[in-house]
Amino acid sequence: MGPAGTGKSTFVARAVGRSDVGARHDLMSHTKEVRPVRYPHSDGIRNIVFLDTPGFDDTSITDVQILRQIAHWLNATYKKNIKLGGVLYMHRISGNRVSGTLLRNYNMLKELCGKDNFKNIILVTTMWDEVTEEVGSARERELQSDFWRSMISFGSTIHRFEGTMESAWKIINSL
Repeated sequence: MGPAGTGKSTFVARAVGRSDVGARHDLMSHTKEVRPVRYPHSDGIRNIVFLDTPGFDDTSITDVQILRQIAHWLNATYKKNIKLGGVLYMHRISGNRVSGTLLRNYNMLKELCGKDNFKNIILVTTMWDEVTEEVGSARERELQSDFWRSMISFGSTIHRFEGTMESAWKIINSL
């Protein structure tokens, strides 16, 4: 989950080693509906289902419509006895401000999941190749100490997505 343009589709594509999952790099949002992508876990026992979601603050659908899609998919999946293992919330580290929209999205995530489930949420920073280590680290520290502090205090963790399959699986395996 996360705002439009934070790399959700790219993360899924890298995790499954495919380029056809849906990541695009132009100005319009392209993920219009929730899209499950099944992939075998490296343990050889279970499958992982990634749910690529439209981004909040999308150019063509509302946040409410996005939340309805996610809730519908989760409800249908739960009825099949498939449980949600965790949530990855994507944040673009290259953004130089936390806007009101980003803050609303973050607060919506907190309300949706509830503090008892924060331990199952990973706050993922993306687009590290667009900033220097110094700038990105400073922003990461500010996110940790200010904006994400309450979720971290209830068990959420922060990870950097470096744009590779290895980086994606390091994050996934930490759930």
